Amino acid sequence: MKTFDDLLEIAEALHGPNGCPWDKKQTFQSLRPHVLEEAHELLEAIDADDTEMMVEELGDVLFQIIFFGKLGQKTGRFTLEEIVRNVSEKLVRRHPHVFGEEKAHSTEDVIKHWERVKSEEKKKRKHPLEGIPKTLGALARAQKIVDKMVRKEIPFPSKEEKHSSEEVIGDQFLDLIIQAHQAGIDAESALRLALKKYENLFKN
Repeated sequence: MKTFDDLLEIAEALHGPNGCPWDKKQTFQSLRPHVLEEAHELLEAIDADDTEMMVEELGDVLFQIIFFGKLGQKTGRFTLEEIVRNVSEKLVRRHPHVFGEEKAHSTEDVIKHWERVKSEEKKKRKHPLEGIPKTLGALARAQKIVDKMVRKEIPFPSKEEKHSSEEVIGDQFLDLIIQAHQAGIDAESALRLALKKYENLFKN
């Protein structure tokens, strides 16, 4: 793909001897806020269903990955080729119903295959929650945990007597997240959608 090769050449030039001083001084740590910002800008484009904006933001996210590949190469830790090879091999392993002999007649079958292969890959993990990033916001993290509990058939904890309003509100949040899961609704997206009504009050 010529356009992708062009992008790689641009990244190479930015990090080269006559490249951009800002790009050349970045580290994995310094790029963390930019990764988060680009991801949120892409979410905003998706929420707005803005095609032009999605194309732009997807390009920014793609370049972030290439940028990290260049940093990995410069520091001798990994290359962009390793990133691509790793994800390619993972996708083939986790889709045995496409690239192997397994059968999948529903999305539930696909999830079972994915979880089985993933558990074989991550045998060193001490518990199922280790794969959920601790840096996720509380709402998104709660969704992931509720989803894990349902799939692992772990019963939800019984309601205990509350000693503070904070605990009551916290449980109410979790109840809503469970309801969203049961309805097949992404709670984070639902909340962003509802917030638009409030945001519009400031625009009018």
